[in-house]
Amino acid sequence: MNEKILVVDDDPMVAEYLAAELKRHFCDAICVGTGAEALARLNEVQIVFLDLKLPDMDGFEILTKIKERSDSKRPIEAIVITGFGNQEVAIRALRLGAIDYIAKPIYLDDLRAALGRAQEVVSQKMKLKTSPSILVIDDEVEIADTMRGILEKEGYNAYSCNSGRAGIELIAKQKIDVVLTDINMAEINGLEVLKQAKLLFPDIEVIMTTGHGGYELAVQCLRAGALDYLLKPINLEQLLWAVEKATEKIRLFRSSLYRTRELKLSSEIMNKMNEEQEKIITERTAKLNQTQATLIQTSKLATLGEMSAGMAHELNQPLGGISLVSQTMKKLKARNLLTDEEIDRSIKDIDTCVKRMTKIIQHVRTFARQENLKFSEVNVNETVDSAVMLLGEQLRLHGVELKTEFTPALVKVLGEPYQLEQVWINLISNARDALEEREAKGAEKEVGYTKQLLLRTRVEGDELFVECTDNGIGMTQEQVAKVFEPFYTTKPVGKGMGLGMSITYGILESHKGTIEIRSEKGKGTTMLIKLKILNSTGHAGGQETGEKTV
Repeated sequence: MNEKILVVDDDPMVAEYLAAELKRHFCDAICVGTGAEALARLNEVQIVFLDLKLPDMDGFEILTKIKERSDSKRPIEAIVITGFGNQEVAIRALRLGAIDYIAKPIYLDDLRAALGRAQEVVSQKMKLKTSPSILVIDDEVEIADTMRGILEKEGYNAYSCNSGRAGIELIAKQKIDVVLTDINMAEINGLEVLKQAKLLFPDIEVIMTTGHGGYELAVQCLRAGALDYLLKPINLEQLLWAVEKATEKIRLFRSSLYRTRELKLSSEIMNKMNEEQEKIITERTAKLNQTQATLIQTSKLATLGEMSAGMAHELNQPLGGISLVSQTMKKLKARNLLTDEEIDRSIKDIDTCVKRMTKIIQHVRTFARQENLKFSEVNVNETVDSAVMLLGEQLRLHGVELKTEFTPALVKVLGEPYQLEQVWINLISNARDALEEREAKGAEKEVGYTKQLLLRTRVEGDELFVECTDNGIGMTQEQVAKVFEPFYTTKPVGKGMGLGMSITYGILESHKGTIEIRSEKGKGTTMLIKLKILNSTGHAGGQETGEKTV
């Protein structure tokens, strides 16, 4: 009984094309044009050719229902039909359980490979034994019928005919695995049958038979693609051995074809999954970078709020100078003592004060601005000095003795100056709070204790070290282990969000730098930052001078 296969396609031409090819493979096609009809007839079949574009239902929905109905007792395998070049859709179908796909326009090689794989899987699941089909061609009817009968008894699907023309027609219409053909036949001889069969189906195997032996004839047959050459009268054992060898070769060839196809499909799925994973990673990285940028900006604004006293002091000094110059000029004018020389000197003093104020305001505005991360050559000493300028007055007001030691060597790193400045500001702010906390716990009563903070830069080999050392409250090893976690803080409620060190770690990571904490409870803390120095070619730690956007 022929195997029934369901063809689901609303294009009659495609359905007819598939039905004709399936018939050649001893299969009866049940053709339907809608999803509803397909679901109604699933119980009749075990292989489905499914077009994903149907008028009433989504093909993926039908595919899901097919796999839901399939089980080990009655497996159903689906081969999806997709528009030409629409590989993404096909891969989605494979991930949903389809065994294979064929693209439109449909090519016979793809169709046969997909059908063969589906039939193999169904047979394995149901533990069915498949029998190869063998065609015997001989112009002597008795010989053809006898050989067919022998092969049928051995379990093969055997057919016979009595002319080369009839044999070629049968090969074209039905799936034949092995052909046993006599060489000497009227009209179309065995060699021509061999050539025509190989043109139609390259994987078909042909065994030649003849009553007229000869070395040259045997060589000619083998060169044309014959698997073997048998002399009449045919020995039964030789016949069965030749047929078994032919069927084993076909099995190995098709098994290799199916495994190659499986590897190709698996590779396509893996590549698609990798693409999707890369897209997810890219999107998440962009979101994380955006979140980090927002946190950095929030930290900057919080820092500016804390620096307000220091900025007021920095601006009051030049403002005071301008005020003194103005008052002096008024008094001199009132006494008629205001000379051109005095005016020039006063204008010069005012210009100096204005430039100092402008520099402070521009630096604060630039520091607070939110923009893309631009890597360039940076003098780290200058960024540390800028951080000190912004926080120096605040430290003075808190009674902190600040000492700076900058390496005299002119070294640069690859980085973003205002983000590095944010790192130093975070470290200085944390050190100030640690000093304040120790003082609040009675350290000022210690003999000779003063709040001290040291900022130092030094060079070792191709690395620049920045140290921030305080003699504040210090941390336990448990606190040190958690200090870079977001929202972790040792400060009292309302005194900090716990984001400063997390942001610092993120900035240094983007600069290919590291940070080490050395701390002892009650004695102080040293923050040690390490950055790669730029060499003469503009490289540092695998980076190149340029811009990086996050």
